[in-house]
Amino acid sequence: MKYVLTFLSLLTLTAGAVSAQTRTTTPAKPVATSHATVNINTATAQQLMTLPGIGPKTSAQIIKYRPFKNKADVLAKLSRIGPMEWAKIESQVRF
Repeated sequence: MKYVLTFLSLLTLTAGAVSAQTRTTTPAKPVATSHATVNINTATAQQLMTLPGIGPKTSAQIIKYRPFKNKADVLAKLSRIGPMEWAKIESQVRF
């Protein structure tokens, strides 16, 4: 009987520790479900940097080589944006 009580006590303590660990984990970063579109010809550097993979250097290059008429124009003028980078931002860019 003494062993059963000891086992139950340990089981209760372990369950409490696991429960406490579960409660103290950091919540996941919220994921945006819809993305606002950015006009590549009028957006500020800060607005351009909201696009995935666009940082300060790329946003500066976008601003320098404006205006853009379409995707082909963007890919031709910008060395920092290739087909793979464009695929990441295409749904969020308008002209």
